[in-house]
Amino acid sequence: MITTGYATREGTTEDNADAARVYRLAGGTVGAAVIDGIGHGPRTSPTAPLLAEVAARISARRGPLAGLLTASELIADKGPDGDEADAVAVAARVIPGDDVIVINWTGDCRAYGWNGERLELYTDDHTVGAQLRANGVALEIAREHNNWLRSSLARATVGTVYTAGIRDQLVILTSDGVHDQVPEDQLTALVAEHAADPQRLADALVTAARTDETGYRDDATAIVLSTRNHGGREMDDDRVTVTVLLLVGDEAEIVADVPYEERTDPVRYPAAEIAEAVGVPVRALAGMRLTAVVGDDDKLSGWQQA
Repeated sequence: MITTGYATREGTTEDNADAARVYRLAGGTVGAAVIDGIGHGPRTSPTAPLLAEVAARISARRGPLAGLLTASELIADKGPDGDEADAVAVAARVIPGDDVIVINWTGDCRAYGWNGERLELYTDDHTVGAQLRANGVALEIAREHNNWLRSSLARATVGTVYTAGIRDQLVILTSDGVHDQVPEDQLTALVAEHAADPQRLADALVTAARTDETGYRDDATAIVLSTRNHGGREMDDDRVTVTVLLLVGDEAEIVADVPYEERTDPVRYPAAEIAEAVGVPVRALAGMRLTAVVGDDDKLSGWQQA
């Protein structure tokens, strides 16, 4: 059984330029993507959820390399005013019964694996600072170049999107707002504590990000993918999976997460109520997969991220 959790938290600068999406195919294969928008341009935050959705869906169908390269095509051209978004990203595909989780990344998003005893980093940051350290340059010099990217999603090619296979049964995808602002020992402790509950772990990771000495805190995003039967939170008999189709004024249009031809008319619920329950801004709801409890009156409540 593949269980997932994801969370994102706005930083202290403008709006949230991060996004995360998880998509599950009819056969159970899962695609997932974390997008970390570069800067806060006029299109960065609105475009990041679209990039994550495309990358997650294509990753599930065609693999994470195709997922990231397809998302790249959406922003490969700067547009008529030169203000198109750019980002860094990591994506994964989990196939039921397969013992390897395949991930691809470009930039400084990361993928970690947990085997029950140790947390291991399986990616390397595509930054000038990381390259300098790898070539023996003094740490104090290399550190000054950590924010200089050597690759990005808009410039992605087969040669700049790297691949790794992870055999650990728990994989964590993060933006740098998590792994740069949560100390490594705390990161490991959180994974050990919450490994049995992917959603709780994702929430804990983004919550743990702290401001630096200047008061700055980056946007923080995490996806957790588990192929283990941890015996954690199970789906209640009266809990269903739904999708937020779109936002209409102050309301969110909700539809059962079933094949398109089987869908019934969408139902609207207060968007602010749902956003508060799942811990995301209202604007991030569109396209999200959620679970909810069906009451005796067929009304939905108890919203959680799927």
